Amino acid sequence: MLKTLLKKQIMENFSFFWLDRKHNTVRKGGNLVLWVLLYAFLFLSLSLVFGSVAIMLCEPFVEAKMGWLYFAMMGLMAVAIGAFGSVFNTYASLYQAKDNDMLLAMPIKPGKLLLSRLSGVYVMGLLYELLVMIPVLIIYYVFAKPGIAAVVLSILVTLVISVFILTLSTVLGWVVALISSKTKHKSFITVALSLGFIAGYYYVYGKAYGMIQSVLMAPETAAGFIKRKLYPVYQMGLAADGDLVAFLIFTAMVLALFGVLWLVLEKSYIKITTANKGEAKKAYKERLAKAGTVDGALLRKEAKCFLGSPNYMLNCGLGIVFMLVATVFVLIKGDMVYDIAYSVFGENYGFLSLLVCGAVCLMTCMNDISAPSVSLEGKNIWLLQSFPVTGWQALRAKLSFHLLATSVPLFLFTLSTVFVLKLTPAYAVIVPVVVILFALFMAELGLFINLLTPNLNWTSEIVPIKQSAGVMIVLLGGWVFVAALGGLYYVLMKFISPLLYMLLAAALFLAASAGLFLWLKNKGAKIFEAI
Repeated sequence: MLKTLLKKQIMENFSFFWLDRKHNTVRKGGNLVLWVLLYAFLFLSLSLVFGSVAIMLCEPFVEAKMGWLYFAMMGLMAVAIGAFGSVFNTYASLYQAKDNDMLLAMPIKPGKLLLSRLSGVYVMGLLYELLVMIPVLIIYYVFAKPGIAAVVLSILVTLVISVFILTLSTVLGWVVALISSKTKHKSFITVALSLGFIAGYYYVYGKAYGMIQSVLMAPETAAGFIKRKLYPVYQMGLAADGDLVAFLIFTAMVLALFGVLWLVLEKSYIKITTANKGEAKKAYKERLAKAGTVDGALLRKEAKCFLGSPNYMLNCGLGIVFMLVATVFVLIKGDMVYDIAYSVFGENYGFLSLLVCGAVCLMTCMNDISAPSVSLEGKNIWLLQSFPVTGWQALRAKLSFHLLATSVPLFLFTLSTVFVLKLTPAYAVIVPVVVILFALFMAELGLFINLLTPNLNWTSEIVPIKQSAGVMIVLLGGWVFVAALGGLYYVLMKFISPLLYMLLAAALFLAASAGLFLWLKNKGAKIFEAI
């Protein structure tokens, strides 16, 4: 039974590779190869980023006979990336899987079910860790030229680190689940805790370059700090550098931590999973019901779906948070923003306006609420299809909620930036027009792609939210599109003014949005009704 559960969990995690959810068929031949190559390209691109950091550290540390410090620092980075990448899967995978009730009703020991769920979390954490560790190991082998024993130990340490990442991710997921089971508004608590984690991550990330420079200038100081304050990290570095005793010590510490976590989880897993989530009992009060519109009811449904899912909010609405934070920063630090902008660009209002458009559009891409909205209907999509509403009304509600959730922070950030930078009236008008048309285009694009690649057969909502090709295409495609427009202006800047270029961009977004609107209203609505 355990083997079956493990196989089921792993296949579910990677089903996006070989399953075509739209046609409910298995990808074969060139289609499968192309899909694998796409993800391999993304993996390689991200690995190159961490490889550039590894190159900065490896050669000087190896020459100074401090290879362990290289592994200690890059190992910490791998832990941070692995935990950050998998932490949002943990809560949903362990406690909110769609098939929890069905599996718990079977004669399956809770420990086996828990182990199968943890396997999915482990694999995701391992993949994120390998983004860092593969280039780290390759670069170390090139510069240090270690023996066979050191190579084997460095690979084994990588696997042990993945267990530590699993432990960290699971601890956070367990804490969130425990708090959620005792409170009513669990979604907002989950979001708040996760945003705190993200804020801490980006704070450290922002300081990373300065820390790397400090370490390179005084490696002995960093080495002494790690030896005194971070003993497990010190042992990890020694182990990866070929010290067998340190490997045994580090492995024992990690396994001990995981063992304690396992004992706690095994005792609390069923209780937390089957808890009533803190819903308060309310006495019935008779009141008059007010008739509402169909469109209003569908819009409220979309809002409840978004606000009731911390995974949905965090992964598809993070741009809202970033734009609100950026708005507060611009308003508080307005004088500093103004001085920096004009000290660099002078009175070039056109170029400043282009930069504002680019920054806002990049943040807008992080709001891909519409991209998984059709897939999130799941197997209950027949309920919506059975209502006396058209497919276009259902799609329009999804589109409307995306725009409502995005437009407020979008306008606040755009208008505050325009006000602080004191742009001329022409640019003050065209910038908001461009960004709102871009937001409309991205909302329609997400819905368009999701209709072409729907996934209704998921057991955890994290699959359509975070692991679907449509969400990835919308997010990365939006960034690439903005970058391409910026590059195109750089080529044409001698022949066209910034104002005319933004007018042409607005016209492009308007035309693309109009085309997508007509497609969604006609063919898209028919596809939705026939899914």
